[in-house]
Amino acid sequence: MTRKSITWLDTEGRFRITRPAYDDRKRPADESDDDMIARVVAKTKTIHGLADDHTFHYVDPSTLEAKITELEGHHFRYAGLPDANKRRDGKGGAWEMDTDGLPKLNMTKARVVQMDCIRNVRNDELKKLDESSLRALEAGDSSEQAKVNTEKQTLRDIPQTFDVASPSTPKELKEAWPSGLPASSW
Repeated sequence: MTRKSITWLDTEGRFRITRPAYDDRKRPADESDDDMIARVVAKTKTIHGLADDHTFHYVDPSTLEAKITELEGHHFRYAGLPDANKRRDGKGGAWEMDTDGLPKLNMTKARVVQMDCIRNVRNDELKKLDESSLRALEAGDSSEQAKVNTEKQTLRDIPQTFDVASPSTPKELKEAWPSGLPASSW
């Protein structure tokens, strides 16, 4: 077994990938790739509090990357709204472990992740319209207020009116996006 990526599930059920630093200058010169993998797995178990019999898969890195591409990158891997560091949690993500150690996509969860992404962008747009609404209110412009209120209601209705149930592939789902809503940066 040489030059493999290691895949595993953490204690919260999140799909994890560990890519050993095979070319690290600090790696002992006499350490084989197999010995390095064993060392990395042992350290991973210790750091994450995993049982000795925890399952790890050793997968070909190019096969793993091809699968990640097929799943539309890491878009559906994570769930929820980004934190202050622009990171999302993987707990509610749509990636699951397939029997071969590669990720597979749970389309039901992926639809939730996509709608969360849509809501995040929609919420940003609502904040922008709040500013427009205040300016119209201060200016006493009732027609502009009505226009902004209509736009805000259209945005609020997106979760009830936009269909994420129809797409059947990760690509179709990722491309499912409400018209007029700016693209996501996720």
